Amino acid sequence: MKFLVEKLSKCAPRLGILKELHGQPNTTLQTPLVMLHTQGGQVPHITHEVMKLVSKNLHILQIPLVSVYNFKEAMDYFDGAISEFIGDGESICCLTLQDPSNLTQQGFHSKGKVPIWTKNGKVYYDSRTYMDTVQSFKPDMYHLLSDGDTNLSSPQKRLTKAVDNTISFHKECLEIHRNSKNLKNCLVIAPVAGGYSIPHRKNCLDNILLDDQEVGGYLIDGLHNNGPEVEFIPFVEIQPIVEFIIKNVPPSKLRAIQGCWNPLIIIKLVKLGVDVFDTSYCRVLTERSAAMTFPIDITEDITPYEINLRQLRYIDDFQPILNGCQCPACLKYSRGYIHHLLSVQELLGPILIMIHNIHHFLRFFEKIRDCVAKDTLDELESRMEIHFQRYQQEILLPQKEPVVNDNIY
Repeated sequence: MKFLVEKLSKCAPRLGILKELHGQPNTTLQTPLVMLHTQGGQVPHITHEVMKLVSKNLHILQIPLVSVYNFKEAMDYFDGAISEFIGDGESICCLTLQDPSNLTQQGFHSKGKVPIWTKNGKVYYDSRTYMDTVQSFKPDMYHLLSDGDTNLSSPQKRLTKAVDNTISFHKECLEIHRNSKNLKNCLVIAPVAGGYSIPHRKNCLDNILLDDQEVGGYLIDGLHNNGPEVEFIPFVEIQPIVEFIIKNVPPSKLRAIQGCWNPLIIIKLVKLGVDVFDTSYCRVLTERSAAMTFPIDITEDITPYEINLRQLRYIDDFQPILNGCQCPACLKYSRGYIHHLLSVQELLGPILIMIHNIHHFLRFFEKIRDCVAKDTLDELESRMEIHFQRYQQEILLPQKEPVVNDNIY
């Protein structure tokens, strides 16, 4: 797999393509793009068959190791890659360490090892055990092992250890990668650690850039500990770090970031030159029964930024989630019906919301690529900022819901 960028630039929006995809030699993927976040190899709430109804295009599946670590033994005996094992052999798979939609527990560090918190408890990975798993899974692209357990409040001692560990993991993992036949055609993405400290980020970059020829891209890691809180991280906090990293990594390489970033932050990150995101934001919204309804095109009706279909106001609402939306959920079901499904805890409720959110998010990224090509990304950002600010004001105000009288006479 190779990444080609249309125009080499530092902190500016850009278009690129991923080509020479495994099993898809005549297909390319355009960037900026969003990977489909999965848990256990499946998009949350959606099967592979349903996902093909949402979008027939080729996508990259983001597979967090924390959700598939127990596949290792079976993969050792399976004659194929992880994409075939999970039943979606046509997709491109990217193996990552943590799940960006779930809060990662802090602490419990061990020298030369990184903990992941699975359903069965804590599991430690060092460079050898991690790369052994990567070789068994045979992904199309993967992140090198890193210590990303940092955030805005991390002390200097933690930042230093995170950088030292990441540099050590980087060198050890690449040494194993060089000698692996299974990973010969994999795209390697190197994480850049260091929290919110420019000196620590510089130290990390100075060391990992020595192996730039063997790396296909860079991950901006260590800005947060994943989970829903990422949605509301102010852009002014992350901007200096993102700008510093992008200015100092080769412009010909892929730039990736993980997390449940809201659409406004995504636009701002694209303007800085970030190429790859994920759909963990869709899962976070779905878990709180919220559906994206912000307008993408200027011709669309003005609608709320998002709606929460558990609210009683939708009990007799027979409109689709979003008028004009062509997703399977909006074409066949109403807000009122989905509200009923959520009220009785029927599994179909989250499924329909997730279908809509994924469809809307993919449309949003199509619009971003179109705006970058036409140099109109500033206009999209201005419209999105208005909607997001209005949404933030609404969630700070007390919500007035109809009173339901449950008294029995």
